[in-house]
Amino acid sequence: MTFDIQQKKGDPGNLDGRVTVYAFVDVDPEELLNAKHSFASMIHNGLLAAQGNFKDQYNFRDFLKSELGITLEDGFEESLAQLLERMEGLESTLDPQKLKERLENMDDIEEFIPTPAKIVPFHSEEEILDQEGDVFFIGRFNFVGNAVLGVQALPMFYQAKFREQEAGRIRGEIESIITQIEHAGTPAAESSGETVEEALLKRFIPDLLYYRSEPHTFAEKAGELRSFLRNYRFQEDVEAIIALLGAPGELTEKDNTLLALYAKKIACVEKEDFQTADNVTHEIQRLHNPPDPQ
Repeated sequence: MTFDIQQKKGDPGNLDGRVTVYAFVDVDPEELLNAKHSFASMIHNGLLAAQGNFKDQYNFRDFLKSELGITLEDGFEESLAQLLERMEGLESTLDPQKLKERLENMDDIEEFIPTPAKIVPFHSEEEILDQEGDVFFIGRFNFVGNAVLGVQALPMFYQAKFREQEAGRIRGEIESIITQIEHAGTPAAESSGETVEEALLKRFIPDLLYYRSEPHTFAEKAGELRSFLRNYRFQEDVEAIIALLGAPGELTEKDNTLLALYAKKIACVEKEDFQTADNVTHEIQRLHNPPDPQ
């Protein structure tokens, strides 16, 4: 048996979460006036429709907002950056291991009571197709009761498929955050075999140098550097590198020396070689504040 169900609007590979399902009821208007069926008054020009909004049910975004005070309104990547920027302070507010466990147990949100669709009156097919979300036409019916059953049944199935889709998406987001949590505090360079100093001198600083004349791209590259060193304790060093490279005019020999020293200091701090880092700091200060000539 095949069901002649047509998706009139939307992408079947990416369900919106809001759905309108409609059918055409082949019933004489005079019969509808005398019908005792409770939904007969909702049929106009032979059209019977039901709507469901499953997009607003509790989901991963609600979890982040209620548990961490983070919203995904500006996009997942930006909000993930917010979360990671706060990782240093999580010890005092939320144990990272407990956060990881809570994220891994997010499957609990799949336990929910199905939300039925509501019968909604429409006067034309054009009006139905103008609705937000996905729209399905389930065919023609001779009996009002069967049409009602049809327009209410499909949203339940749609809800199941949408939840399945969102569960997969959520699982991916959770895995991404867990991976970031597990590697928080470890610069990406070290995890790839590249030292922090090498990453700064061979990738980040040359990139910023190359895009000095392109403010928009320079700002993006500066953001990448800040993200790379988000757990570095002396953020003023990061900003000093960006300021040196962002200043107008050609770089001087002093500027190049300072860039190399900042890279060396950052690498020493990451390796907890504080004695060398302190020596490098004195060199940086000496270059910024040279002694008065005698």
